[in-house]
Amino acid sequence: MEFNKGNIKKLLLLITFGVALYWCLQNLYRVPQIANYLGGILTPILLGLALAFILNVLMFQVETRLFAPLNRRFTKIWPKFRRPLCILLTFIIILGIFTLILLIIIPQLVNTITNLTNNIPPFFNQLQIEIQKLSTKYPGIGEYFSSLSVNWSSISEMLATYGRQLASLLVGSTVAVTANVFKGAITSILSLVIAINILAQKEKLQSQLKRALFAYLPIKAYTKTVKICRLTNRTFSNFIAGQVTEACILGTLCFIGMCIFRFPYALLISVLVVFMALIPIIGAFFSVLIGALLILTSSPITALWFILYFVILQQIEGNLIYPRVVGSKIGLPALWVLVAVTIGGNAFGVIGMLINIPLCSVLYVLLRENVNKRLGKSTLFAKGKDKGKNIKQATKDSK
Repeated sequence: MEFNKGNIKKLLLLITFGVALYWCLQNLYRVPQIANYLGGILTPILLGLALAFILNVLMFQVETRLFAPLNRRFTKIWPKFRRPLCILLTFIIILGIFTLILLIIIPQLVNTITNLTNNIPPFFNQLQIEIQKLSTKYPGIGEYFSSLSVNWSSISEMLATYGRQLASLLVGSTVAVTANVFKGAITSILSLVIAINILAQKEKLQSQLKRALFAYLPIKAYTKTVKICRLTNRTFSNFIAGQVTEACILGTLCFIGMCIFRFPYALLISVLVVFMALIPIIGAFFSVLIGALLILTSSPITALWFILYFVILQQIEGNLIYPRVVGSKIGLPALWVLVAVTIGGNAFGVIGMLINIPLCSVLYVLLRENVNKRLGKSTLFAKGKDKGKNIKQATKDSK
């Protein structure tokens, strides 16, 4: 090997990589500590990037659709004010939605907890009466329940006490977590500032990233990388829009059905369904559990009817609405949506479910393109219309 400047540089890089790899293998036990340390430092930046990506989904709609007439008519002065106004309007929309939800939910939640605490003692009294009737009708069951030493009054008093404490916790202020709240506030403010700056100059940042990739990557690798980044951005954006749309549809259907069948706590449970439905496929099952527990104190029979109604609604949502609303937006067939949710949930929990669906969609599209490319190069599958004829001809030739 000739020791010129280029070869010496490659040799030094190879030696450096070998030393770094050896150090990493010798200090594997420190990798989690280093990852946690770097994660703590980079948390505001990562949260800012994630927040900017999510907000950009709504801001893009505001900028391209809401202000479409202004974008066409005023091409000189309007572009200077468009981006700050769109960012401000995006935050106003999101804050308005959350404020409206909180104004509706917090009074409902406090009233619900108060009603639950008031209904717990009558519920247990009614339960004791039903058990006594059952014991009179069926003596064997009565002997079994009489052998159990359960102090129903103490249980009801304990649950009522916990309910009052929870209600006072929701209304009152919490001072014990001041340090954590302060730290979280600082992180949130930094993340918000980073997100606003990213949204304000996203085209400039995109151009700088492209220039850097073009400078350090070969042309073929640069083209492939840009294509994958565009596909990933489009897929994740469509996934977020589809997931929010699906959650709103499910919550609306739940509220309409609960009002028709006169189930209690319709608004509270429906809003809970909307938030829990953001967790793909299985999030709604947590909603039915919490909703059934809320309705149980009012009427156990009504709670059973609610479970039956929600199971039917969940089957419709899981098999019809979700695969078509979310699956169609990300280009992933319904079967692979379920597979992605299962694998992501088992591997990484809720976060794995949320990330694995668009990630699998990107891999699905790339794999489909690669398969089509390979089949296009094959003489046997050169023309899709003549596939059957080609297979028969190849079978004859092999004989």
